[in-house]
Amino acid sequence: MTGILGMKRRKQPRYRQAVLWLVLTAAVLVGISMFSTGETKRLQPASIYVVDGDTIDVAGKRFRLVDFDTPETYEPQCDNELALGNAATKRLRDLVESGQPLDLVILPGLDDYDRNLARFYVGGKNLADILTAEGLARAYQGGRRQSWC
Repeated sequence: MTGILGMKRRKQPRYRQAVLWLVLTAAVLVGISMFSTGETKRLQPASIYVVDGDTIDVAGKRFRLVDFDTPETYEPQCDNELALGNAATKRLRDLVESGQPLDLVILPGLDDYDRNLARFYVGGKNLADILTAEGLARAYQGGRRQSWC
């Protein structure tokens, strides 16, 4: 067998090919597991307390819902932020009470305020997509947030 620059290449033994294949497969599986979504729980509306548009309590645990940011209701910077924050909170409460299936996908780790991290799905749709499409949230992946004022 001839390789680059006309040099003869030795054929690798089959076991080396198998080991290489197994190592590559393991690396791919580890990579996939690092980005897995985590534990999914089907929730009942009565078990959910809506704190604000992007934070809920379930069974005594607080969850920061990821991939989006809603306006603050606790210490808003202006009246517009408070009004939008209240609207996002109300919309989330309405979605929780809508009768659609509610799924919480618990992610590894905590945020800067020691809240658990999760994605929240209503009727199979990510809450981040719902509130963002309705203008009540912005996509958010961490870092500095934009002002709502």
